Amino acid sequence: MEVTYYIDILFIINFFMDFSLLCLLRMILKLKGSWLRLAAGSAAGAVFAVVFQSIWLRMIFIGRGNSILLFFLWFGAVLGISSMMLLFAFSFQGVQEFLKAEAGLLFGAALVAGLLEAGMTATGFTFSYLLLPLVCLIAGMLWKMVDKSAWSQSFYYQVTLFYQGKQVETKGFLDTGNHLEDPLSNKPVHIVDRNLLEILCPKVEKVRMIPYRTIEGGGMMMPAVFLDRIEAVQEKRHIVYEQPLVAASPQKLQIKGGCGILLHE
Repeated sequence: MEVTYYIDILFIINFFMDFSLLCLLRMILKLKGSWLRLAAGSAAGAVFAVVFQSIWLRMIFIGRGNSILLFFLWFGAVLGISSMMLLFAFSFQGVQEFLKAEAGLLFGAALVAGLLEAGMTATGFTFSYLLLPLVCLIAGMLWKMVDKSAWSQSFYYQVTLFYQGKQVETKGFLDTGNHLEDPLSNKPVHIVDRNLLEILCPKVEKVRMIPYRTIEGGGMMMPAVFLDRIEAVQEKRHIVYEQPLVAASPQKLQIKGGCGILLHE
């Protein structure tokens, strides 16, 4: 039986498949690797994949080796080629990060193989490979949306404010851009919705004025008081601020999610 083996076509197909998978892997796992390194890893994977496929086909058609030997040969080639691709494409901080990337690449390759098989059944050989970049693009866009949403949610906390035996609960936002500090004590200043602070402590003996600058560049002052404690909870994370200094917001806080306090980082 004569088999025609188009090395150039197989190399191009494998290169673009590998490049798409490595790009998705870098985005999802936030790995460090330049576009040049991604291309190098894809090219290396494509070259060795073509070489292995040539050997594999020869062994099958010649009839050398039993099924167990062929399986271990295939399994070793898959692990070897995928590991080499990762080492070419990315810089890893440790073994754990590498193993996570290895698992992600193998899982992604299995999904792509299933999609290609389904595409061949539905549209034919040529169109199934043309659909692969589109599938990877859609997957990347969806992941960015999910990742951005999860990232923003990670800054929201359930907050309880304590003052002289009273307490109020509200939703808080950990504001990484809040660098406001008391110029006298250098203590960080949390910003609380004015109405919420009036409910918690309607009468205060000592008030400290905190200077701040508006977006327009003008200088103003915010009244601030020392509370007994602030507790911020988010799933397994629990932050406690002892004797925190909180300032009343000049206006009602306009934060998505209805937050009543901007926590200092």
